[in-house]
Amino acid sequence: MSSHNWFDDYFDAVYSYILLQVKHEQTAEDLAQETFIKVITGEHQFKGQSSVKTWIFRIAYTTVISHFRKKHPLTHFIDLPINNSLLDLSAEKTALLNFQHKEFYDALGKLKPSYQQVITLRKVQEFSTKETAVILNCTESKVKMSLSRALTAFKQELEKGGFTIDTLVR
Repeated sequence: MSSHNWFDDYFDAVYSYILLQVKHEQTAEDLAQETFIKVITGEHQFKGQSSVKTWIFRIAYTTVISHFRKKHPLTHFIDLPINNSLLDLSAEKTALLNFQHKEFYDALGKLKPSYQQVITLRKVQEFSTKETAVILNCTESKVKMSLSRALTAFKQELEKGGFTIDTLVR
Protein backbone atom coordinates (compact mmCIF):
# COMPACT_ATOMS: atom_id res chain seq x y z
CA MET A 1 0.00 0.00 0.00
CA SER A 2 1.41 3.39 -0.97
CA SER A 3 1.45 6.58 1.05
CA HIS A 4 -1.34 7.97 -1.15
CA ASN A 5 -3.66 5.25 0.13
CA TRP A 6 -2.45 5.92 3.66
CA PHE A 7 -3.64 9.50 3.34
CA ASP A 8 -7.11 8.40 2.25
CA ASP A 9 -7.30 5.69 4.92
CA TYR A 10 -5.95 7.61 7.92
CA PHE A 11 -6.24 11.37 7.42
CA ASP A 12 -9.61 11.73 9.17
CA ALA A 13 -8.48 9.70 12.19
CA VAL A 14 -5.20 11.62 12.44
CA TYR A 15 -7.02 14.94 12.12
CA SER A 16 -9.48 13.94 14.89
CA TYR A 17 -6.64 12.84 17.15
CA ILE A 18 -4.75 16.09 16.61
CA LEU A 19 -7.90 18.19 17.07
CA LEU A 20 -8.43 16.58 20.48
CA GLN A 21 -4.91 17.63 21.40
CA VAL A 22 -4.74 21.19 20.06
CA LYS A 23 -8.44 22.12 20.28
CA HIS A 24 -8.26 24.42 17.27
CA GLU A 25 -9.56 23.32 13.87
CA GLN A 26 -7.14 25.24 11.63
CA THR A 27 -4.12 24.23 13.71
CA ALA A 28 -5.28 20.60 13.65
CA GLU A 29 -5.64 20.70 9.89
CA ASP A 30 -2.19 22.23 9.49
CA LEU A 31 -0.60 19.66 11.80
CA ALA A 32 -2.41 16.77 10.10
CA GLN A 33 -1.09 17.99 6.74
CA GLU A 34 2.39 18.33 8.24
CA THR A 35 2.08 14.76 9.56
CA PHE A 36 1.27 13.42 6.11
CA ILE A 37 4.08 15.38 4.48
CA LYS A 38 6.39 13.59 6.93
CA VAL A 39 4.69 10.27 6.14
CA ILE A 40 5.08 10.73 2.39
CA THR A 41 8.67 11.95 2.57
CA GLY A 42 9.59 9.30 5.14
CA GLU A 43 7.75 6.38 3.54
CA HIS A 44 11.08 4.66 2.83
CA GLN A 45 11.78 4.63 6.60
CA PHE A 46 8.73 2.48 7.40
CA LYS A 47 10.14 -0.94 8.19
CA GLY A 48 6.93 -2.77 9.05
CA GLN A 49 7.82 -3.27 12.73
CA SER A 50 4.34 -1.99 13.62
CA SER A 51 1.14 -1.41 11.69
CA VAL A 52 1.07 1.49 9.24
CA LYS A 53 -1.61 3.14 11.40
CA THR A 54 0.59 2.94 14.50
CA TRP A 55 3.57 4.35 12.58
CA ILE A 56 1.48 7.25 11.24
CA PHE A 57 0.06 8.03 14.69
CA ARG A 58 3.60 8.04 16.12
CA ILE A 59 4.46 10.70 13.54
CA ALA A 60 1.29 12.63 14.44
CA TYR A 61 2.17 12.38 18.15
CA THR A 62 5.68 13.77 17.60
CA THR A 63 4.30 16.51 15.34
CA VAL A 64 1.89 17.62 18.09
CA ILE A 65 4.65 17.51 20.71
CA SER A 66 6.87 19.65 18.45
CA HIS A 67 4.01 22.10 17.98
CA PHE A 68 3.56 22.49 21.75
CA ARG A 69 7.28 22.90 22.25
CA LYS A 70 7.27 25.76 19.75
CA LYS A 71 4.15 27.43 21.13
CA HIS A 72 2.59 27.41 24.54
CA PRO A 73 -0.41 25.10 24.89
CA LEU A 74 -3.73 26.73 24.18
CA THR A 75 -5.75 27.36 27.27
CA HIS A 76 -9.07 27.90 25.57
CA PHE A 77 -11.42 25.15 24.54
CA ILE A 78 -13.69 24.95 21.56
CA ASP A 79 -17.10 23.39 21.63
CA LEU A 80 -16.86 20.36 19.36
CA PRO A 81 -20.41 19.92 18.11
CA ILE A 82 -22.21 16.63 18.05
CA ASN A 83 -23.70 15.88 14.63
CA ASN A 84 -27.36 16.25 15.58
CA SER A 85 -28.62 15.33 12.12
CA LEU A 86 -27.73 11.72 12.92
CA LEU A 87 -29.76 11.76 16.13
CA ASP A 88 -33.50 11.95 16.58
CA LEU A 89 -33.60 13.74 19.93
CA SER A 90 -35.68 16.45 21.52
CA ALA A 91 -34.17 19.93 21.60
CA GLU A 92 -33.78 19.71 25.38
CA LYS A 93 -31.93 16.37 25.24
CA THR A 94 -29.76 17.61 22.36
CA ALA A 95 -28.79 20.72 24.34
CA LEU A 96 -27.93 18.56 27.35
CA LEU A 97 -25.80 16.22 25.22
CA ASN A 98 -23.94 19.18 23.70
CA PHE A 99 -23.29 20.55 27.20
CA GLN A 100 -22.02 17.17 28.42
CA HIS A 101 -19.84 16.78 25.32
CA LYS A 102 -18.20 20.14 26.02
CA GLU A 103 -17.79 19.30 29.72
CA PHE A 104 -16.09 16.02 28.85
CA TYR A 105 -13.55 17.75 26.61
CA ASP A 106 -13.05 20.54 29.12
CA ALA A 107 -12.35 17.93 31.83
CA LEU A 108 -9.97 16.09 29.50
CA GLY A 109 -8.21 19.39 28.73
CA LYS A 110 -7.56 19.96 32.45
CA LEU A 111 -5.50 16.78 32.73
CA LYS A 112 -1.76 16.82 32.28
CA PRO A 113 -0.72 16.24 28.64
CA SER A 114 0.49 12.67 29.17
CA TYR A 115 -2.91 11.71 30.62
CA GLN A 116 -4.69 13.41 27.73
CA GLN A 117 -2.55 11.47 25.27
CA VAL A 118 -3.11 8.05 26.80
CA ILE A 119 -6.88 8.53 27.17
CA THR A 120 -7.17 9.82 23.61
CA LEU A 121 -5.14 7.00 22.11
CA ARG A 122 -6.66 4.15 24.14
CA LYS A 123 -10.27 5.25 24.62
CA VAL A 124 -11.03 7.66 21.78
CA GLN A 125 -8.85 6.30 18.97
CA GLU A 126 -9.12 2.73 20.37
CA PHE A 127 -5.49 1.74 19.93
CA SER A 128 -4.35 -1.39 21.74
CA THR A 129 -2.03 -1.11 24.72
CA LYS A 130 0.85 -2.33 22.55
CA GLU A 131 0.13 0.19 19.77
CA THR A 132 -0.19 3.01 22.32
CA ALA A 133 3.17 2.03 23.81
CA VAL A 134 4.78 2.23 20.36
CA ILE A 135 3.22 5.63 19.63
CA LEU A 136 4.23 7.06 23.02
CA ASN A 137 7.61 5.31 22.99
CA CYS A 138 7.14 3.62 26.35
CA THR A 139 6.41 0.19 27.80
CA GLU A 140 3.01 -1.48 27.81
CA SER A 141 3.16 -1.49 31.62
CA LYS A 142 3.59 2.27 31.64
CA VAL A 143 0.61 2.67 29.30
CA LYS A 144 -1.57 0.54 31.60
CA MET A 145 -0.43 2.42 34.71
CA SER A 146 -0.81 5.82 33.04
CA LEU A 147 -4.27 4.95 31.72
CA SER A 148 -5.42 3.86 35.16
CA ARG A 149 -4.15 7.06 36.75
CA ALA A 150 -5.47 9.18 33.88
CA LEU A 151 -8.96 7.70 34.13
CA THR A 152 -8.98 8.28 37.88
CA ALA A 153 -7.95 11.91 37.37
CA PHE A 154 -10.50 12.28 34.57
CA LYS A 155 -13.28 10.92 36.79
CA GLN A 156 -12.29 13.39 39.52
CA GLU A 157 -12.41 16.29 37.05
CA LEU A 158 -15.85 15.20 35.88
CA GLU A 159 -17.07 14.92 39.47
CA LYS A 160 -15.79 18.45 40.17
CA GLY A 161 -18.11 19.55 37.39
CA GLY A 162 -21.02 17.76 39.04
CA PHE A 163 -21.08 14.68 36.83
CA THR A 164 -21.83 11.22 38.13
CA ILE A 165 -22.87 8.10 36.28
CA ASP A 166 -26.48 8.90 37.22
CA THR A 167 -26.42 12.41 35.74
CA LEU A 168 -25.27 11.40 32.25
CA VAL A 169 -27.75 11.40 29.37
CA ARG A 170 -27.95 8.03 27.71
